[in-house]
Amino acid sequence: MRAVALISGGKDSCYNMMQCVAAGHSIVALANLQPIQKDELDSYMYQTVGHQGIDLYAEAMGLPLYREAITGVAVDQGRNYQPTENDEVEDLFRLLSKIKDELEIEAVAVGAILSDYQRIRVENVCRRLGLVSLAYLWRRNQKELLQEMITSGVEAIIIKVAALGLDPRIHLGMSLRDIQPHLLLMQEKYGLNVCGEGGEYETFTLDCPLFAKRLVIDEKETVIHTEDPVAPVGYLNLKLHLEAKCNSDVKLPPSIKSSLDFVGDLSDTVFSDLSDIELSESEIESIEKIEKEEKKKQKELNPLLTYSGDRPDEVDEVDKRDESVDYIDGYSYEEPPGGYTHTVEDHSTIYGNKHGWYFIGGVTGVAADTASATQDALKKLINLLDSEGMYLTDVCSVNIYMRDMAEYSALNAVYVKHFSFQNPPTRVCVQCPLPANVGLILDALAHRETVAHKSTPTHETEPPKERVTMHVQGISHWAPANIGPYSQAIKVGEVIGTCGQIALVPGSMALVAGAARRQCALALRHLTRVLRASHPRAHIRSVVQSVCYMTHGGSVGEARRQLERRTAGAIVQYAVVSALPRAAALEWHAWAHTDNCRFSYEETGCNVGEYKVAITRRWNYENTVAAFVCYVATGSSPSTCQLQFPSEEACVSHKRLAAQMSSEHIEEVLEYALKKLLDDYDGDSAPALKMRIFYQVSSAPSASTLVSALHRVRERVKVRAAVTCVPVLGLHNAFTFLSISGLRLDE
Repeated sequence: MRAVALISGGKDSCYNMMQCVAAGHSIVALANLQPIQKDELDSYMYQTVGHQGIDLYAEAMGLPLYREAITGVAVDQGRNYQPTENDEVEDLFRLLSKIKDELEIEAVAVGAILSDYQRIRVENVCRRLGLVSLAYLWRRNQKELLQEMITSGVEAIIIKVAALGLDPRIHLGMSLRDIQPHLLLMQEKYGLNVCGEGGEYETFTLDCPLFAKRLVIDEKETVIHTEDPVAPVGYLNLKLHLEAKCNSDVKLPPSIKSSLDFVGDLSDTVFSDLSDIELSESEIESIEKIEKEEKKKQKELNPLLTYSGDRPDEVDEVDKRDESVDYIDGYSYEEPPGGYTHTVEDHSTIYGNKHGWYFIGGVTGVAADTASATQDALKKLINLLDSEGMYLTDVCSVNIYMRDMAEYSALNAVYVKHFSFQNPPTRVCVQCPLPANVGLILDALAHRETVAHKSTPTHETEPPKERVTMHVQGISHWAPANIGPYSQAIKVGEVIGTCGQIALVPGSMALVAGAARRQCALALRHLTRVLRASHPRAHIRSVVQSVCYMTHGGSVGEARRQLERRTAGAIVQYAVVSALPRAAALEWHAWAHTDNCRFSYEETGCNVGEYKVAITRRWNYENTVAAFVCYVATGSSPSTCQLQFPSEEACVSHKRLAAQMSSEHIEEVLEYALKKLLDDYDGDSAPALKMRIFYQVSSAPSASTLVSALHRVRERVKVRAAVTCVPVLGLHNAFTFLSISGLRLDE
């Protein structure tokens, strides 16, 4: 893309330009905002110290420079910026508008590392102008990033200091290379941001590989801004000139990483200054290899010894295992040539609780064409919300199960008209085998701030929960940007919901090469980073309930392995669907809780008639958050990953037995699962719940049978469960035909 680079003279904007060039973008102009009649301005958005030397960058790079004066101040300092008169953000809008009018540009390069305040405002301006933000330094580990800058030839000096441990009389004018050891020491001693992201210091770049000429200092004046005995503030005024370089070739050094380099090892160590407590991919592989060799040794010593999950055809080397192998060779059921014949009816419901959570299920878009079906479904969603005095802006997440992924553009065109507001809900969109008259099935979760009635005692008034949305739209090496009408994550109180994550290379937004193993690991890394950025305590182990969608049953074993190596006691549904966005092999979606370390876990099961039932359940100590996943199978244990039938006869028998499951048996399973979800619960007499039933379209009872059974169980158990029944091609196990999940949020 053709990009204009926002430059301040600092190291970050220069190094981000290098990252943009490495990613294949073209820097066609430079842009800068400068103070009026001041050497230095305390701005929330812009570095202004050193602005006298910015004109030299244009000549050093042979590019046009566009400048505007900073006339505004930080009027709107809220988390979510709205265009505000006399705000300094509007100075940036004015500058970029002028450039776009004169030049053909598609993107803006910005050197933001950790400041959500700056990122949100730059993205706001970019969205209004139809530009893409390129922020390749976003959430990089600052210690490693600083080393990269130095190694890659960014020659910058300290031009301002304003932090404990930095003295303007000592450190001003020092180069990055010379001051690096002191910065690392101050990080250990005082928690200083080594890249200066907390405003501890600012830099001025004298040379970098993109410069055809270097900047040379003629004179420098030290200005003590604040004579603080603990953390004095001072800066430099510089007089500079340009000097030809011995080698004026503009060429990036080989140390500059490409987008693919950042997914090479799938390690998390190069991102986030928050505590990285998980091992890298290579370290996990080494541990698995040692464990496997130990298992093999024990088997040789004791041939009768067996391990749970052993495969008779297990691959010897972990690193050779790209796709999962079936537990046994056998018969796979093929989709009928004419497609599946079944019906889907609207079963939409909405139930809320006193904590402000509203669960919406079973909204069905009925129409032959996708656009009309989407309009029908969204109209029903709006009506359901309206019945509770709510709006689309209250929606936190939306799951869409559409008939044909090839019609995604038609669906999205209608969707964006309704969800074009700032900070939209998270979204999952997958293709399922739906009948010709149904374009999609939709479910959602919403939250509205609870308002205490006048009769409510003060001590019972629940404090409002802050709704925090992560809608990172800038392209970076961190995680995939969300340029569409949905957010990466929404946090309400301690609960975090994510969007669906597929294995896109963040820096290029292209699907990573490789099969299920590589795609699954990268998608889970995205999920981990999104959770971690949502809250300091959140991690992959914070997940309370998750779903893994995949387009091939052979991916189930690998997905399960990848998740279990990162967390224990996962509550997860595996569903084989017809297609995923960008032709991905897998997609992960999750709900998490920031205090998930205070959760208990249980595995249990029973027999209902001829059917085997297995349940995993998780609940927090206060029993205000709980989730379950229930599998129903006809043959082998529902907890295994047996992906094929031993014979055609076994397949036929499975289909017959699954289809003949009586309403009484379905009700018994649902009642068993719901009572598990309500164990030791002493809240509302009829709690609101969210339920999703994936049913194997080739064999399971009909959706109407499942919904009718649930309706009767709701009356008996006294719950208000918003259910969504979704047909899928398969589940995690050939003999499993129902996968039922439940989620209860009472906090």
